[in-house]
Amino acid sequence: MATWPAIAPPRPALAALLAALLALFTSLAAAENPLEAKVKAAYLFNLTKFVDWPDLPADALHICVIGSDAIGGLLGELRDRRVKDRPLRIDRNGGVVPGNCQVLFISRSEDGWRDILQGLSGSTVLTVSDRDSFASNGGMVGFYTESGKVKLEINPRAARDANLHISSKLLELARSVP
Repeated sequence: MATWPAIAPPRPALAALLAALLALFTSLAAAENPLEAKVKAAYLFNLTKFVDWPDLPADALHICVIGSDAIGGLLGELRDRRVKDRPLRIDRNGGVVPGNCQVLFISRSEDGWRDILQGLSGSTVLTVSDRDSFASNGGMVGFYTESGKVKLEINPRAARDANLHISSKLLELARSVP
């Protein structure tokens, strides 16, 4: 009986293939799920109904998005809707001036989020993110996923420090963090 010689794949080629597959799966996992993006965009829009600002501008209410094209695009479809008797404006990525926003969403992909929060200290901007532990690290509203559902955690102290009033109805729906 003839035996076939064992042919081992060259190790560098196998390592490169595994590295490429790992990179592909990592980028797919990091990409925003379209349904999750829709839920987050809906939350951002509806947060405006449950927060009171002491000094809303007369011309418009601004929701700003840094780092999430999916969420920014979905919110863009709501542009000019009326919120608190003002038209809604959506500012995205390059056009965002954080201090001019009433709601600022900072995507988990943004590495400079701490600097942004520090720069907003003393302002009345509601800060929101899907970054892990955002609310417990100085942000006001954080999105987290539990059992496949997007949920909210709120830092009431950070909101009070910014002179924002969050409705008790919203506080009942969210998990509070110290």
